Amino acid sequence: PSISTKLEERVDVHIDAKNRRRAELGKPFLKPYFKDYAMLQEVTKAAFKSACGDITVAHTAQTISDFSVTSFYEVGLELGLLDKDHYVPYGVYDHLEFDKIDTR
Repeated sequence: PSISTKLEERVDVHIDAKNRRRAELGKPFLKPYFKDYAMLQEVTKAAFKSACGDITVAHTAQTISDFSVTSFYEVGLELGLLDKDHYVPYGVYDHLEFDKIDTR
């Protein structure tokens, strides 16, 4: 399968797992656009790394909420598209409280 097919399959697996956890917490499922944003995010990072030879991705928080689009960075790691050392936290917003941002 192509890399985009592999990405889509892994994103779907992650969405299913996240939705099961959300259901256990009594929260609604992730909105359908999460898949689009996760795919856009991971395809873009992989393409830039491929075109440039390297990449540094700055996350907006040290701790990534499991229910954020940012959390899909794990898909790129699983597929070997990026490594953990490609990611750095951007410390300004280390105190984001995702539960207050996403009150659904």
